[in-house]
Amino acid sequence: MGDKNIDNDFDVGSVVRGRFKLEKVLGVGGMGKVYKALDLLKAEAKDRKPYVAIKLLNDNFREHPESFIALQREASRQQKLSHPNIATVYDFDRVGGVGTAVYITMELMEGIEIKEFIRKKVRPKNGLPFKQAYAIIKQIGNGLTYAHEHNLVHSDFKPSNAFLCNDGKVKTLDFGIARAVENPITGDLTKTLFDPGKLGALTPAYASHEQLEGQTPDIRDDIYALGCVAYELLTGEHPFKKVPANVAREKRLVPPYIKSLNKIQNTALRGAIAFFRDDRSPSVAHFIKEFEGQELIPKPKYEKKTKSNMSLYVGSAIVIALVLGLGVFFSIDKSVKKQKKLSAEEEIYVLTDDKQVVAEKASIKTLQDKLRSGKKGPVMVIINSGTFDMGITSSIRKDEGPRHTVKIKKFAVSQNEISLEEYDIFAKALQKNIPNPKENDRKKYPVNFVSWDDANDYAKWLSKETGEKYRLLSEAEWEYIASAGRKSTFWWGYDEEPNRAHCFTCETNLDTSKPTKIASFKANLFGVYDTAGNVSEWVRDCWHENYKNAPDNGTVWSGGDCTIRIARGGSFTSPQQSIRNTKREQFKAGEKLSRIGIRIARELP
Repeated sequence: MGDKNIDNDFDVGSVVRGRFKLEKVLGVGGMGKVYKALDLLKAEAKDRKPYVAIKLLNDNFREHPESFIALQREASRQQKLSHPNIATVYDFDRVGGVGTAVYITMELMEGIEIKEFIRKKVRPKNGLPFKQAYAIIKQIGNGLTYAHEHNLVHSDFKPSNAFLCNDGKVKTLDFGIARAVENPITGDLTKTLFDPGKLGALTPAYASHEQLEGQTPDIRDDIYALGCVAYELLTGEHPFKKVPANVAREKRLVPPYIKSLNKIQNTALRGAIAFFRDDRSPSVAHFIKEFEGQELIPKPKYEKKTKSNMSLYVGSAIVIALVLGLGVFFSIDKSVKKQKKLSAEEEIYVLTDDKQVVAEKASIKTLQDKLRSGKKGPVMVIINSGTFDMGITSSIRKDEGPRHTVKIKKFAVSQNEISLEEYDIFAKALQKNIPNPKENDRKKYPVNFVSWDDANDYAKWLSKETGEKYRLLSEAEWEYIASAGRKSTFWWGYDEEPNRAHCFTCETNLDTSKPTKIASFKANLFGVYDTAGNVSEWVRDCWHENYKNAPDNGTVWSGGDCTIRIARGGSFTSPQQSIRNTKREQFKAGEKLSRIGIRIARELP
């Protein structure tokens, strides 16, 4: 359910299907967790390469009974994609019977993800020389081209899905969850049984705006992603600072001209990351050829036919000049001074939200009620009334939309996640079980292993102790305080950044097997800590599949399935994309997990 990552019975040391011994976690993504695994059969046969990579897919797949059939069919296709620039996938299967976790086995590669390569090697140098970057881009392009020729579009290409091996070879990963696509050249359409985008296989920073709007997949979606990665390899930065394409298009963002490239190369790159498909390069091969910088190639025009395998190919001449009619264009400046000024202005434009609810230097006001015993209750931050847009517009993540405007009434929220020490006072008073008794530093760590009922009872108890009205936050209130009313992916901006929160892929030095100390990271603009990561937080609402007919006044949404409750914010087990402001997770109300804790609200006059 929600984003429960992996079947809890499997971790390092476990043996999957009596054959694959999990030895090391290699990474975590929106689709699941990847391990290095020893193939015991190969080891027994003294195979020289007994290790494989195995990805245990998250529990979202269990909610889609058709997904396993689709994965098997896509596996069959992908196994036929024998290409030196595509990672080999061996098989899909389940760890047990029907309804158990799905896993994928694939070749184990030694080297570095392109994502890490960019972070460690490219960004510090402000980009690679063209020759070095082109060698990587061309290999990625070769793999994508081969897949497209077999009517498969990746649909989630990004730096973490490309791997630079120690021998210099670059391989593209995760084609096993690629979608069949209508080839604009052949007109051939092979339908797939499910949309992996619904299961988390989509990364907004590298998705075309057509993907974000849920349109039919197209090879030009991969070209957009490849263009973004090419720009990063050459500059160390995403062309739109990782702002999603639909937002970048609305704001008419313009990536700076790359001075190390000639006009033809810049034009080719512009064509790859054009906002609209019709303006984008028609194929990866077309982009790669132009990117060599020798000549621009006439761009073909395609007419699709849905009832035939034939399509018309109409060659048409194109104007080579840089024109303003395309969805994206580069501005070519006449002087270095002007370029630096423009770049600075663009960066501010990208990172500034169009609706700033709270200023960066706004004063933080708190209150703290006394309990009947004389002890102090949680520190509460006063949140003034305001209006914000909740959810995601035109998202394929249907449970996070539609986006709607919500008015929030003034209230107070606990500055921190409720600590073990604060919860212990309540538990002892009501003779309830003490959660997580092995943790000794109870003042500094958040309470976890508490059900929704436990969290709700804690708030009711606080009300009796203080004479004030305490409760769990409504889902709308939670998203308001987590986002500080902004539309960006995270409270700090659109980009995934290291050392911003405690999660599995947040690139900190913390132990990602458990929660960390409260307020280990900077507070958001409201002065509230840990809304992203550490432990998820129960909210008051019952589960609704989406926001259709949701209240616009910030109150708890009545109705819904109250056997299912919602936790927000992600946790130490989540990949960073799953600690975004809009992410919703659903759990049984009685579940007590290490990854879920409590944050509370207090009503104000």
